[in-house]
Amino acid sequence: GDKSHDIHITSMNKSRQVSAKPSKGKLRKRAHHKESTRQSTTTEATKMATTTDNNNNNDAQQQTTDHRDGDRTLDQFIECAYKDGKRQQSLFQYWLLMLSLGIANSSDASEILCISYILSDPSFKDHMLEDAAWRGGLLASAVFLGMLVGGLFIGTMGDVFGRRPMLLLGLVCNAVAGCLSAVAPNVWILSMLRCIAGVGIGATIPPLFTLVTELAPSSKRGFFVSFCASFWMVGSIFVAVAALWSFKLMGLSWRAFAMLCALPSALGAVLAQQLVPESPRFLALQNEHEKAKDVANQLSWCMGYTGPPLTVEEVIADFPIRNNGTQTQGQGQEQTHDQAHDLTVELLPNANSHANDSSKKRLMTKARASLVAFWESVSLLFVGDIVKTTLPLMMVWFTLSFGSYGLFTWINTIFVEVHLQNVYFNALLFALANLPGNILSAALTDKLGRSPMLSGSIIAASICLLLFAAATSGTNKHPGMIVVSACLFQCFTITAWNTIDVMTSELFPTSVRSTGMGVCAASGRIGAMIAQFVNGLLISNPVRLLVVASCTLLLGAATPKLLPGSDMTGQPVEDEVAGSSSSSSRGGRRASSMRSNISTAEYQTIP
Repeated sequence: GDKSHDIHITSMNKSRQVSAKPSKGKLRKRAHHKESTRQSTTTEATKMATTTDNNNNNDAQQQTTDHRDGDRTLDQFIECAYKDGKRQQSLFQYWLLMLSLGIANSSDASEILCISYILSDPSFKDHMLEDAAWRGGLLASAVFLGMLVGGLFIGTMGDVFGRRPMLLLGLVCNAVAGCLSAVAPNVWILSMLRCIAGVGIGATIPPLFTLVTELAPSSKRGFFVSFCASFWMVGSIFVAVAALWSFKLMGLSWRAFAMLCALPSALGAVLAQQLVPESPRFLALQNEHEKAKDVANQLSWCMGYTGPPLTVEEVIADFPIRNNGTQTQGQGQEQTHDQAHDLTVELLPNANSHANDSSKKRLMTKARASLVAFWESVSLLFVGDIVKTTLPLMMVWFTLSFGSYGLFTWINTIFVEVHLQNVYFNALLFALANLPGNILSAALTDKLGRSPMLSGSIIAASICLLLFAAATSGTNKHPGMIVVSACLFQCFTITAWNTIDVMTSELFPTSVRSTGMGVCAASGRIGAMIAQFVNGLLISNPVRLLVVASCTLLLGAATPKLLPGSDMTGQPVEDEVAGSSSSSSRGGRRASSMRSNISTAEYQTIP
């Protein structure tokens, strides 16, 4: 029985082995499957290798194409340098450059808003103003008068002597006058010093935003102009904190506070001297192509760019050499500007050839050359088609300055008039309201477009002023509503200011961009000066003051509809006034580039 059992087990094991052994058909199928898998794997690897080789060849071809002279415009080079640096996360030096320009812009807020806190200081009212409202209006308008003069007569010189020298001159003037204000013996001397500080501010703003526009890539121009403009918030917060610390916590006098407010200008001057280059576009338009090439490559180095550098031949192809000796047909108005610049350069004293000239004669020569250049630059803005851009922008600047700057200066006094508690803390909240406005403008300006952003933000600011007025009317004040509406007003006006800075710097050609910014800023200073006297008379009736400011803003909201042309969002800026020969040359070049689908927003050196 045991033997038969063993035989049975052995037979079962053999049958299992036989059943487990695959048939010949199954073996053939498995072998075919393995061969197919191996072939598909080999094919995919071959495809991947081919794709990699093609990409490498494309990279080499793209870099070779980029290196060919005349293939890249300055806009395209800066654009692809920025994208290359962003891809490699090496934009640190470039951000330092923009940060320096932002700190320089913060001096605008610190010098303007410090007067608001000084005017509300009780000791200043007693000893300097002597309870005379017109003295406060005089002091508040002095800085705007200086800004008018500085922006119109010094800031516009950025189109003649360069953006960077005028920026540094304005910052130094602002810092020195701000420090001297701390030792002014009376309101007259203080007003004069504040006027000089305003000259510095006015000289700073046009070249500053011109530099930002010309140093930024086209696709991110709105963002970077908004970024630098947002440092108004930094300046306003700095002044609010300084006032809270000086007056409320430390009990210091207004003189120490005035000294503190000069710090942003001094710091901005130091940083701009060390980190900010001249505009390569300006240098190229002055036939300084070698310097323009060097600055453009320096800028690309700040971005961490690793591609082929810009060449002189490419710069000359983008900015043809301008022959100012003869006037060709169609050159028209631009030739006048070129002659003014040549006259300026020729009349400047030379130490070797004019060693025997007296200092008085040299000074008169400089003054004459500067006046000629100024007059010719400004006159270009009011002839031909460009006047249709100049006048609407001037109107927007006037109304926005009247409604915003006029109120910024008196906001603390209004808080006192409506009996708000802790004025300095509320003023700090008012300054912090800049932040959401800056975020809105930085995030949406390049997406929604300039005109919708400008009109929408101005209308919203006007509505907020009406809510502010409603909260302060009658005997029952609403402190919470007052603070909220004031902060919303600040938010939307900052959005409007950032947008108008972008629009103004884009719509004027490079050859008159600084002049255009200066003229528009000057019209804004006139509006701000008028607002100081109007608000000084209406300060005892805050409701009427707020309604007047709101109606003025509504007028400015409709003005952008008068601007001709399309929105400049993401487009290369123009370099010449329409009608000039060089303008026609560059226009044809741009059209050719567009036809070949090489746009600034899409151009990349390395795919």
